[in-house]
Amino acid sequence: MTASDPHLTLAETCRRLGISRKALRLYEAHGLIAPGRTAADWRAYGADDIARLHRIAALKSFGFPLARIADMLSGKLPDLGGFLAFHEQVVRRDLDQAQRAERLLKAARARLAERGSLSTDDLIFLTRETVMTDKRQAVSEVYEAAAAKHLTAEDRAALERNGFAGLDVPDDDWPGLHAEAARLMAEGDPGSMAAMDLARRWMGKVFQATGGDPALTRKVRDVARECHEAPAFQAASTSSNTMMEFVQKAYGAAIAAGVMPKP
Repeated sequence: MTASDPHLTLAETCRRLGISRKALRLYEAHGLIAPGRTAADWRAYGADDIARLHRIAALKSFGFPLARIADMLSGKLPDLGGFLAFHEQVVRRDLDQAQRAERLLKAARARLAERGSLSTDDLIFLTRETVMTDKRQAVSEVYEAAAAKHLTAEDRAALERNGFAGLDVPDDDWPGLHAEAARLMAEGDPGSMAAMDLARRWMGKVFQATGGDPALTRKVRDVARECHEAPAFQAASTSSNTMMEFVQKAYGAAIAAGVMPKP
């Protein structure tokens, strides 16, 4: 270690970052971080380790389990500058949502003071737009973290041009497709005519978003699979990786039957 390359001890890292010793050792056990060692064999955390700990803490706040964070850190996460820019966007969105909720609550209090009560519609709107904001925010954070890993800026631009805003944005078509898929999964035959027809319409939606680009389609599939592994996304989604696998089998059957062209 040199004076120009300062390192922190385990105790200093815990104190300055507000992380417990148990957490740091757990991160190490999961392969998330591998601090250097001094001549006396003490752990020493340098700038790269601190930057990595920032990523870990941010990804944990987005709802990812440690095993998934380990996979992400060994994959294609953006460099520190890109990751900080993404984290800044999340924080800014949080602030915007909090400020909007504050305005809605102030307006509701003013109506209550003026009228003496709030209507059922008022209360439903207030609940949906303030209390339920955290759930939507968590889903958005999961999607943005997965998209940052798998999609380039050019990919995101192409998807937006095709009308795809993200897996965290409601789409009126998907709940019906998901409900139909759940029913067909219970019947257990991805090769049935009904399942193949579902796959045709399902993949039609996907290809509409990706412009039929096979590489971009694979990336969107990887984003969806990763999102489905996050508890916050699972709690809000009517789809799942099991459902996607069923549709993929039905899609393969549809290609074999000539119902859909081979990509």
